[in-house]
Amino acid sequence: MTTATLISPFKPGDRVLVACGDHATAEALARTFGAAGFSVRLAFDGVAALDKARAFFPTAAVLGLDLRYLDGFQLAKALRTIPGCARMRVLALLPPSIGLLDRHRCFDYVLRSPRGARGARPLWIVDGEGLGIRPTLVT
Repeated sequence: MTTATLISPFKPGDRVLVACGDHATAEALARTFGAAGFSVRLAFDGVAALDKARAFFPTAAVLGLDLRYLDGFQLAKALRTIPGCARMRVLALLPPSIGLLDRHRCFDYVLRSPRGARGARPLWIVDGEGLGIRPTLVT
């Protein structure tokens, strides 16, 4: 019998940049990371996220594709050019219906919003033991 090992993009002490055009989702993720003890910076567009990264030097970033000025793909590439950020772990924040196609190489991990009933919103919970994020639905 084999057991799967949880591979988590998060490590204790991480500095996390959350960048998403959907304010409610971005704020929920930022609260989740903050409550789990991570240092968090929040941005709602690609240019602001890049500016915050240059001052904050995140070790992990969660990026929505819906950003203005620089989309998630462009931002992921730009973040890796910042001195001190080349080894950061970058997660794509995706709705369930979107595939990454061949552009997935910009991201190290994918964090998907859960499929759910109409009107339900995702509640992000950090699993403290594995430092993984799991979405649940709140109606």
